[in-house]
Amino acid sequence: MIAPGLVAVLLGACFDFDATMAGGLRGDSGSTGPVDASVGDESLVEAASDARPEAAEATSPETGPPEGGGGPYCASRARPDGGLFFCDDFDEGGLPGMWQTWAQTLGTMVETDAGASSPPNSVVETTTMLASGQVVDVALRTPLPVPAVPATLAFAFSIEPLQIDTTANAAIVLGAVDFLDSGGYRYTVGLAINVVSGTPALALGEQTGPANGGNYPDGAPPTFVNHPLSQTKPLPMNAWTDIVIQIDWTSAGLEGKVSVAGAEELDVPLAMTLVPASLQIGIGTTFVTEYDGGLSPVWSLRYDNVLFTAD
Repeated sequence: MIAPGLVAVLLGACFDFDATMAGGLRGDSGSTGPVDASVGDESLVEAASDARPEAAEATSPETGPPEGGGGPYCASRARPDGGLFFCDDFDEGGLPGMWQTWAQTLGTMVETDAGASSPPNSVVETTTMLASGQVVDVALRTPLPVPAVPATLAFAFSIEPLQIDTTANAAIVLGAVDFLDSGGYRYTVGLAINVVSGTPALALGEQTGPANGGNYPDGAPPTFVNHPLSQTKPLPMNAWTDIVIQIDWTSAGLEGKVSVAGAEELDVPLAMTLVPASLQIGIGTTFVTEYDGGLSPVWSLRYDNVLFTAD
């Protein structure tokens, strides 16, 4: 995690997601969850190449999800012709299901029938109360092949905030698309909550750094660029909202768009400086704001209807 006192607000110009989604855990933090299938400090390029057969089948551009791997929501989604397709509505199977890794370190990510965007099931992420310096990793992740350029990448999910840290500028990463090169570096496009006036406002972040979530070999921290969405349109509490992160990728570069509840709320140029050898998508977090001298409050959020396409 970022050293206490060094956490800048997402509304400012410098906010560091730290490991974000790609890095998994750093250090030797303990796990309080029943399952910890995170990739740890190893390169996720290697992790992607070592994916289980089930995960490889789940990300096949020809077949889409495995037979029986999704409920009505996924069954109703159109698969792009010749493109990538991944979908999980958590209505069949059980975790980790189609995901390669299921991390529950200092929190849980479990299936629930207590509420869903498309019934009967969703997953609920709940972090523990963290002391300063503890490293949280509560997420589902899976690798994907790199699509041919030009391509339109769309990463969508439904989310329902149940409990948040209402402190001004408190933050949690919600999900991300990681571009991983063959040398152990990553470029991450991630969506986060940054609390404004006690409500879960949103921001899209770009981060480039080592795939394991640490600093560069010379000690320099990962670079970060922040793109806040409208502070006047936060996520509603205890209600489902559909999110779409779209990345338009051409030979000229990347353009990032974020739609919230069907309305486009952000359209910005993105700056990827590496050549990706693989992709990874993930929901959940490896970052929540921590505080000196006290425990961070619990965050709890439900996810449903995760869909990734590239065509």
